[in-house]
Amino acid sequence: MKRRGQSLVETSLILAAFLGLLLGMVSIGQMLFVRQTFSERVHEGARWGAVNRYDVTAIRNLVLYGSTAPAAGATPFMGLAPSEVVVAQPGCPGLQCRVMVAIPAQGIQSTEPAENSDRVTDDGPSKP
Repeated sequence: MKRRGQSLVETSLILAAFLGLLLGMVSIGQMLFVRQTFSERVHEGARWGAVNRYDVTAIRNLVLYGSTAPAAGATPFMGLAPSEVVVAQPGCPGLQCRVMVAIPAQGIQSTEPAENSDRVTDDGPSKP
């Protein structure tokens, strides 16, 4: 008589463990997706800045919105703030001119050599 609820208890314990494992895998997958997307956008921004005319706003928009000219009312990816995106041109002007884009809080950085070494530069890292 005492074994009647045993299978129900065992099923609920196994189900709880399985759902915990499943939710953990989903959250880790989401975290990896967000980090990879940030990394890809930072790389695209650095590459775009190296190939095109250096424009801090366009590079920052590419990282934040995925487009150099976002639509009105567009929201940044995962709530990333413009102040969290650093854009700089170390070594410019000159042969060692680079375009560096980073999200320091995420530990993501990409540096690309500028294709046009006689670029006009500003004085140091950008500020939003």
